[in-house]
Amino acid sequence: MQKKGKIIPFRPRQDFSEGMDEATRWNFSSLLLDGICFAIGAAFLEANTLLPNLVSSLTTSSVIIGLASTIRNAGYLLPQLFVAGYVERLPLKKPFLKVNGIINRLSVLLMAFFVLFFGEKSPDLALLGLLLALALFAFSDGVGGVPWTDLVAKSIPSTRRGRLLGSMQSIGGIGAFVAGIFIRQVLATVPFPKNYAFLLTVGFVFLAISLVGTLRVKEREGAVRRGSSLSAYWRNLPRIWRSDSVFQKMLYTRMLLSCFYLALPFYIVFARERLGFAASTVGLFLSAQMAGSILASLLWGWLGDRYGNRMVICLVTITAAATPGLALGTSLLARADLQAWAFAVSFLIFATIGATLSGVWIGFTNYLLDLASDIVRPTYVGMMNTLTAPFTFLPILGGILLRSISHETLFAITLFLISGSIFLAIKLPEPHNLQSQSVDQLSS
Repeated sequence: MQKKGKIIPFRPRQDFSEGMDEATRWNFSSLLLDGICFAIGAAFLEANTLLPNLVSSLTTSSVIIGLASTIRNAGYLLPQLFVAGYVERLPLKKPFLKVNGIINRLSVLLMAFFVLFFGEKSPDLALLGLLLALALFAFSDGVGGVPWTDLVAKSIPSTRRGRLLGSMQSIGGIGAFVAGIFIRQVLATVPFPKNYAFLLTVGFVFLAISLVGTLRVKEREGAVRRGSSLSAYWRNLPRIWRSDSVFQKMLYTRMLLSCFYLALPFYIVFARERLGFAASTVGLFLSAQMAGSILASLLWGWLGDRYGNRMVICLVTITAAATPGLALGTSLLARADLQAWAFAVSFLIFATIGATLSGVWIGFTNYLLDLASDIVRPTYVGMMNTLTAPFTFLPILGGILLRSISHETLFAITLFLISGSIFLAIKLPEPHNLQSQSVDQLSS
């Protein structure tokens, strides 16, 4: 979809506090329940703290530790474009989300099963089963990503999406923060592998409740794309890409920002192995990550609704660059024998991780929803996520690099790469300043 027409000044939205009708309130509360419980449930299989810690209990390979993080992130992003062409033909998305959501939740129980029964007596088998079940969870999560995003766009007006996504992140983050304290207690008192199996089971319960929230939404039939085959859809994708320069600029920014993944699973390993923190501190660092997500989500949602999502993206790139910068700072503090200060700064590292991850989701998702028309929205969402998916393989590269370089060098490389996204973000236009002409790129 090409955005054409004259430029009009963007004014901060004044209707943020206006009331919602009954259907919108119902859908808002249903999606809020969904998002909050999913955030809490996901904390029990968090890709940047808990999962690396669990995998490192089954293997010493840094490559496999990086692989676990990659599976979680890439599995979510990769299938979305492949699903988008099918989803655009569905006037109702809930039946699809129901089946996919059941598969997604049951995969968490499968993880708990392998960890519980094989974690101690057969770590290799437990690791294999864990990674396969994790792949199923991540893939099904990604398959549901496009229809879920479209369901949100159909159910919630644009002036309320920032509040919805921000509230999901902030309230869910509070629950995940408490979960982090609970996780620390379980890891410190319950022996392996029962501790991780129990935590995964608790995560399953919250994820199951989140699916109930999705199914409560009163979905209206939306516009669908008709009259072309899937092969024609795929042939038309390059033209869609070439025709929208704003989308290209946004995606280039997202790609460079995704270099954040290079060192992502290794901050917790660095804290344990190089800084000497106890394994149980993973719960505290998870709480710090959730605290960062909570506070930042409130800011991101408010800024996006009031001043536009370009500002959110700019601030998120700066926050992302702060993460490896702080990690380098903790190394210097530890070398100066200032262990207490290094421990304190480590909390800031995980807080900026939480703020970055929530900001990427809120900022780029809402930017894209403002940019795309109803019919092509699933394609835009799928294209953004699938084209950035290869960057989630960077943790594997990070694990390979750590065989020959130090953690500090890896953090410095990450900082350099992320810094480039700051300059790209500054050049992004604000979608609300573009007077849209509805152009259906897929039907022409």
